[in-house]
Amino acid sequence: METDCVTPVGAPAWARESPLEPKPEPQRRDTKCAWILGLFLLTLPITSAAQLTIHTNFPGGAMELRKLDQANQSITFAPANFKNRGWACWWHFKLTGVDIDKPVVLNLESRSSFGRPVRAMFSHDGKTWQHTEPGAAKGTNVRYSHKSTSDTIHFAWGPPFQLSDAHELTSRVADADVGAEKFELCRSNEGRSVPALRWNPKTAGKRPGIWIEARQHAWESGSSWVCRGLLEWLASDEHDAKTLRDRARIVVVPIMDLDNVERGAGGKGQIPHDHNRDWSDKPVYAEVAAAQKMIRKMDADGEFDLFLDLHNPAPRDSVPFFFGSPKTHLNPLREQNQKRFHQECLETLGKEPFGFSKTIRVSGPGYHPLWRAISKNWVAENTAKRAVALTLETSWNTFQSTPKGYMDYGRALGRAIYQYLGSRNDGAQVDPLFPSVSPRDQDDVGQVRRAY
Repeated sequence: METDCVTPVGAPAWARESPLEPKPEPQRRDTKCAWILGLFLLTLPITSAAQLTIHTNFPGGAMELRKLDQANQSITFAPANFKNRGWACWWHFKLTGVDIDKPVVLNLESRSSFGRPVRAMFSHDGKTWQHTEPGAAKGTNVRYSHKSTSDTIHFAWGPPFQLSDAHELTSRVADADVGAEKFELCRSNEGRSVPALRWNPKTAGKRPGIWIEARQHAWESGSSWVCRGLLEWLASDEHDAKTLRDRARIVVVPIMDLDNVERGAGGKGQIPHDHNRDWSDKPVYAEVAAAQKMIRKMDADGEFDLFLDLHNPAPRDSVPFFFGSPKTHLNPLREQNQKRFHQECLETLGKEPFGFSKTIRVSGPGYHPLWRAISKNWVAENTAKRAVALTLETSWNTFQSTPKGYMDYGRALGRAIYQYLGSRNDGAQVDPLFPSVSPRDQDDVGQVRRAY
């Protein structure tokens, strides 16, 4: 997520991102009893005579238990706070031993509005996710009440998308005989295999290159679901999808901050900085270093044209939008291409229930001291003049923010990419996609400039 508003009192002066940005969670010193209760996070599952049990001992499982009332089937909790691992926003836990004759009451306490969704997500199998009814908000608390139809139920901030989901998705697409190859982007800093997919063009010559990644901030799970929708569209029988995957070089990474996703940490604002402030000459994270290396190679080969970093924004951002680079990073050709791609997205994404913003927000020098190390800004600074680099922020706190809503948006994004790469400057559609370029389409450094 990128944000561009003012910061609350008590946050660092440079953190000019959102009035809703959480402050670092301090160590609690309320009472000895409260301190001991917080240790439940480390000792779950928790069971009493009534047999209502809370589980977080699975990938992405995390919460801080404040109170468990067995008689009323009520749980008071907060998002998990992992030291130096970013904002305390994410929560996901499983309940067993639920009495289906009375509702489960969740009392969420989160000083950060980023941890307080209007609607929680629930699932009986940990795979199919739906919204609860809207919670009752009061100050920094939200009370959700949900009557389960099963004695086992998961609750989460948003629909989880874990490493196992990324492996399943990339393997399924690679096995679908649509030209995709599953590969390991790298090993994460903690040794996990980071799955990715790529399509190599079937046609000869230099072809357009596309890089799409999600989840540089671990808690923004909706971005991985948008990515899934895009990948499933690319693997579909739709004419535009087949043409794009046959004639473009495409790389897709469903999860970048893999370690924090598996831990159940927020990731955003972690120490020394998060993945989306790591795009420098000396990256801390293996995923960023590997992405930079591959992007540089695609660009050196004259095959880099579009970079999209998928995120979720602030809670009050109800309409998705792009973050773009400052004017210093927009040469005339890149600015022209960015405007055209934005227009294609308005005509495709704008027809989805989410809608799409007519405004491209900017994250430049006044946004953050590490603004140059934001992924899209690094890409704009280090690739060909024609390349478009943007952050897509898909709203997470709306009625549409479900797995289906996200995946439909990802499919629409795929259609927008096809329309952008398959049209000329005058808007005329070309088929087959990406015609050969003439000498007059060379730019001033001898790099191929597409006929579009």
